[in-house]
Amino acid sequence: MIKSFIHYLILLGFMGVSQLQAQLGFCKGNSGSPIFKEDFGTGKGDSSLNQGSTTYRFTQGSPIDGSYKVSSNTNWYGWFITKDHTPNDNNGRCLIVNASYNSGEFFTIPISGLCENTTYEFSSWLINLFPAYNRVCGPSGNESANPINITFEIWDSTETLLLKKGNTGDIHGSYDPNWQQYGLVFKTNPGQESVILKMRNNGLGGCGNDLAIDDIVFKTCGDSIVIEDELKNRQQTTVSENNYPYSITLTALPDFTVFSSHHYQWQKSLNSKDWYNIEGEDRNNISIKNLKETTYYRVLVAEDAINVLNTSCHLITDYFKISVVDIIKAQKKEPKKTKTKITKTITNPKPYAVVEEKEIVESTIIDTQPQIIEKDSLPNSDVDTNLLPKTYKEIITVLDGNKVIKHKVWIDGAIGQYVQTNEKIIKKGDDRSDIVINETIYYRAVYGFNSVKRTYVIKLKSK
Repeated sequence: MIKSFIHYLILLGFMGVSQLQAQLGFCKGNSGSPIFKEDFGTGKGDSSLNQGSTTYRFTQGSPIDGSYKVSSNTNWYGWFITKDHTPNDNNGRCLIVNASYNSGEFFTIPISGLCENTTYEFSSWLINLFPAYNRVCGPSGNESANPINITFEIWDSTETLLLKKGNTGDIHGSYDPNWQQYGLVFKTNPGQESVILKMRNNGLGGCGNDLAIDDIVFKTCGDSIVIEDELKNRQQTTVSENNYPYSITLTALPDFTVFSSHHYQWQKSLNSKDWYNIEGEDRNNISIKNLKETTYYRVLVAEDAINVLNTSCHLITDYFKISVVDIIKAQKKEPKKTKTKITKTITNPKPYAVVEEKEIVESTIIDTQPQIIEKDSLPNSDVDTNLLPKTYKEIITVLDGNKVIKHKVWIDGAIGQYVQTNEKIIKKGDDRSDIVINETIYYRAVYGFNSVKRTYVIKLKSK
């Protein structure tokens, strides 16, 4: 009986660890815009955190155990020399930490402006600064460094109620700089509008357990919501002028994994960047009439109606794009042709004649497949949209006894290809052995060009 009880306690312990690890994760549905982001700024010098944010010592020199710096320089102790995580930063800074010998809290930051009864995602990027190949630790001086191990905790503003926590487990050194993202999903309680984020060191100090932190973000988390039209198209649909005037109904479909109720505000945009609320459109579907240009639609969603327009509370769906297009057909015009002939005599070791004949074919318009051009991407009205780019075609004729035709073809414009045959240029000093020509011949078709391939043998004979 005692053994069974002990086994039960051990099982509970393993279950507790598994549950702790499983609490790390990201929002599986749609999110809102970040309501808080800490990227630690930019600059070449070192800076410190706000007072009360850490129990570690600030240093402007080499960060010893139990110290930190906010810096763009990670060139210490054989660490990776790496940039911060924030994209497009110039001298971007991150929080650099040389963890203490003892485990414990090392970073705290309050987050305000939240909404009550709302689900949020916290995320942060971490990197183990000690390379795996830098084996300088242990009594032998040839052992791997201690891994980093961090616990994230989300507390209420009184620091008496733990809302969520999760542990990274051991993060060992890598062979290349490797920023990794970790996150937690939590929900605020009634009346709760702020939380406190804490990070705790669980690893061993000394040789290793050196890390950097960057891009701490809080944003709302909600259902996975897709937008579709009557034909079950998702994300986008395309219509042409043949469908004018065009009408469509879009519907937002939540999966109810997070929200128990849904309140909506539809938005539209002409460029997918600048968004505007559509007055009165606060249901899960929207009817759009007389659409004449490419337009994007999305919807703001909140669990409480009072929070729909609050950026700290709502989520934002992916947009649905309606592409409105015109079909522009190419027209055919007869090409202009010119010819020139050049005769050369080559005398090594015995003379033979080479005659080059060039034919230049130019046309302002070629036959090609109709182009589909979106209405919002049409050029200015002073441009003739019926004109397509020129096609330049050069034909080189080589004569030596038997007539052999070789082609070099440049195809521009709608086809967008460059094609050149595999050929050998006959020049002074070449051997007079037979030359094999692998040739691709392109010729006009109703739409664009067709091609055939053939092989020639050029037999060089002395005059």
